[in-house]
Amino acid sequence: MAAVVRGYRERTGFSAGSGVVVPLPGRPAQFLEIYLDSPYSVSIDGGAFDAAPEAVVVGPSSRHSARLLLAGPVAAFHVAFQPTGFHRLFGIGMGQLSDIAVGTCDLGLKPLDELVARIRQAPDFPSRVRVADNWLAHRLAWSRAADPLDHVARLIRRANGAPPVAKMAARLDLSPRQLQRRFTDQVGLTPKLYARTVRFDAVLGARERNPDQTWTTLAHRFGYFDQAHLLRDAHAFTGLPPSALVSEAIAMSDLS
Repeated sequence: MAAVVRGYRERTGFSAGSGVVVPLPGRPAQFLEIYLDSPYSVSIDGGAFDAAPEAVVVGPSSRHSARLLLAGPVAAFHVAFQPTGFHRLFGIGMGQLSDIAVGTCDLGLKPLDELVARIRQAPDFPSRVRVADNWLAHRLAWSRAADPLDHVARLIRRANGAPPVAKMAARLDLSPRQLQRRFTDQVGLTPKLYARTVRFDAVLGARERNPDQTWTTLAHRFGYFDQAHLLRDAHAFTGLPPSALVSEAIAMSDLS
């Protein structure tokens, strides 16, 4: 199961008053989010906040487009997929899920609907994990067999970056164009763009764990040419100007 799912977690809490608005940066994560209480409200590209469906599949994101409004009780069960995990389980071209969240009810995937119903009926987190594990064990028998691209995509995720596309293509005995097409279909973004989101996501996680680290230190640690290079990615993936990013800590990794 580790070949398709990175893990599970559950977020619970209560946001008093009018709630808290959480902007979501571009990020490599693809996941299933099942709301056990009232769904979050979501704003896309600056639009009005609307209630999310009771369960959503979120693809990898190459830009800042969504904001969440967390108000009242918060309870959500989260299944984080490996880079090619959802594609392996269902065969869906992940390019159609990049930069968006789709209600599971709109995907027309009966096995996924069954998983959502079972998890919502389970009484606690350990029970929900058992439900998900049992479902995955059964579903894997019907999933696409693993191939070398699955392994390469997971290496990129673990290594917080990637070698040049030509090297990856040669390793897989593919042309660069073939690699681009297959990677986008199975992961949702091109290899280069996916690697950029992975690296920037790692920077945000490191900054959250140690807010005293400077952006210059983080740029060197994660292989950026310089701080300006990091800040260009920051603006692309968060929508924030560099001055705001330097002066304010960004701690969004808990939502990826």
